[in-house]
Amino acid sequence: MKEQIVFGRHHIDFELKYANRKSLGIKVQPDTSVIITAPIDTPIDKIKASVSKKAMWILQKKSFFLSIDTINIDLTIKSGYSVIYLGRQYKLVVEQGLKDEVRYKGNLFHISVKKKENAQKLFENWFQQKAIWKITEIAKPVIKKFSLKYETPIDIYFQEMPTRWGSCTIKNKLIFNPKLIHTPKRCVEYVVMHELCHIVYKHHNPDFFNLLTAMMPDWEKRKEKLDTFA
Repeated sequence: MKEQIVFGRHHIDFELKYANRKSLGIKVQPDTSVIITAPIDTPIDKIKASVSKKAMWILQKKSFFLSIDTINIDLTIKSGYSVIYLGRQYKLVVEQGLKDEVRYKGNLFHISVKKKENAQKLFENWFQQKAIWKITEIAKPVIKKFSLKYETPIDIYFQEMPTRWGSCTIKNKLIFNPKLIHTPKRCVEYVVMHELCHIVYKHHNPDFFNLLTAMMPDWEKRKEKLDTFA
C-alpha cells in the first residue's frame, strides 16, 4: 500500500505493510525507498503521525544513500558488443584499417585500427574525451541557471571516481565522473545541479533538499533513473 506524508517542502512516499508486531518499523532502503511496517489494525492517521516524527531521520538516511553510488561500468570493445551513450545503446563495429579512428553514425560506433589489439585503448581514450566535451556542454545551461541566484565556478573538472558521479569540494571545485556519459542527459543535468547545490549547503540537510527541489523539482525521478546505471 502506497502512502505519503508532507514534511515542510518534502514529500515522503512510503510503502505501508501490516504485520503481527507491537511497534512501528521504519526502514530506508539503499535505493532511498521507505518501508513502514505497522501493527495490524493501526489507524492510518496514527501511522502518519509516527512517520512525521521520524521525518528528519528518514531524510538524513535518504541523504546518506544519495551520497553513495557504486559505479561499475566497464567497456569491452569488440565487434558485436555495445556501449551505452547518454542512455542509448550503440553497437560496436571493429575493423582493421589504414588509420586509427572512431566514428559514430545512427546507432553504431565504428572503430578502425591498424592493429585490432589497439581497439580497446583507442576507443577508451576517444570516449573519455567525448565524455568530457559532452558533459561540459550539458552542464553549461544548468550552471547558467544556477548562477542567476548564486555564485558559481567558471570551470568544471573531471576525474574517475569509484563511488561518486560528482563532487563539490570545500573550495567549491566541481568534479564530475566521465562515466556520467553513459547515463541520459536528464541524469547528467541532475548530477550537475546536485553538486551546484553543495556550493550553498555542504551537507544533505533539509535546506539542501529544499534548494535542490526549488532548482529542479523533478530531481527525484532523475535520481531514480540514474540509480539504474550504478
